[in-house]
Amino acid sequence: KTKVLLVITKSNWGGAQQYVYTLATNLSARGADVAVALGGTGAKTAPVGELATRLADANIRTIVLRSFARDISFFREWSALFSLVKTLRKERPNVLHLNSSKAGGIGALAGRIAGVERIVFTAHGWPLEEPRARVARALIWLASYATVLLCHKVIVLSNQQKTGAPAIFARKRLSVIPNGVEDFAITARAQARALFVSLNPNLKNYKHWILSTSELHKNKGIDILIDAFADLTTTHTDTALVLTNDGEQREYLIEHARDAGIENRVFFMGFIKNVRSLLSVADVFVLPSRKEGLPFALLEAGHTSLPVIASAVGSVRDIIENEVTGILIQPENTENLSKAVCALLDDQNLATRLAQTLHKHVAEHFSSTEMLKKTFTLYTRS
Repeated sequence: KTKVLLVITKSNWGGAQQYVYTLATNLSARGADVAVALGGTGAKTAPVGELATRLADANIRTIVLRSFARDISFFREWSALFSLVKTLRKERPNVLHLNSSKAGGIGALAGRIAGVERIVFTAHGWPLEEPRARVARALIWLASYATVLLCHKVIVLSNQQKTGAPAIFARKRLSVIPNGVEDFAITARAQARALFVSLNPNLKNYKHWILSTSELHKNKGIDILIDAFADLTTTHTDTALVLTNDGEQREYLIEHARDAGIENRVFFMGFIKNVRSLLSVADVFVLPSRKEGLPFALLEAGHTSLPVIASAVGSVRDIIENEVTGILIQPENTENLSKAVCALLDDQNLATRLAQTLHKHVAEHFSSTEMLKKTFTLYTRS
């Protein structure tokens, strides 16, 4: 019986966590002995998050690594390494599947020390893609390269990500496996909107809703979206901005909206479980990220047949072709984002055409079944 240990740094709910949950539940359904080792929601004292809750509901065993935290700390990383080595020696998995940069680096070294026979790492996005000082970039490149060398196989989400991978003399270890979305129920628009209004009655005052489901984190660019929305509020008085997630920047973003004078038209809904089934509330879906891998959020918006605007970063361009399956903007371009939102709000034919084309593209090229099949093949094939 194959024994698989999945490892991820944070246990909040985002794209990487959704990926781990999908792997874990499908492995369990196939009869594998599967467990997930995870940290909290970011800070060193943070509790475990939504991923841990969902895994418990699915009867997937979890192992909490308290030394896993988002921020870098020399002593804490050594503690995380020792904890993971101890866990691996106790669990003795056949396959160690690592997710997120920190879990990848620490986990790959721990796996080698513990003698795990198969180490797989999924690069949900290289940290090199974030703006950093030159010295920091050099150190991160070396750490990422070491991760690739220590793993038996590295999954990248697109050819673009493969090209930019730090994998000199190790490119044969890279396998391109895009994320995939399974079929899921879509709540009727009227019913979904009624649920949102029950959470915040003031939403009923607005006809058009711009939606983002991104975590409230700097990399997700929600501050850019708020600025772009502020630019169109005088011409589109019947439009609201709806944000359905939480994160470390929540208070900052609330203040940012207040400073822009639009606090009454930006709705911070907090984390909404199974929000993908409620995406039908939106007139326009926006992903304004500064950095991305291949986001499940866009795949789910495509499955729901929403018109999409997204930053041209990471592997987003594998999903969105400008003015064919959506509108691409350069990251941090507030003016172009505002114009793109207005274009979709003002031209229903354009919005419908882009939404329908995106739905077809996602259905044809981003299958969850294919993602799982190719991933599980790497667990046994050299």
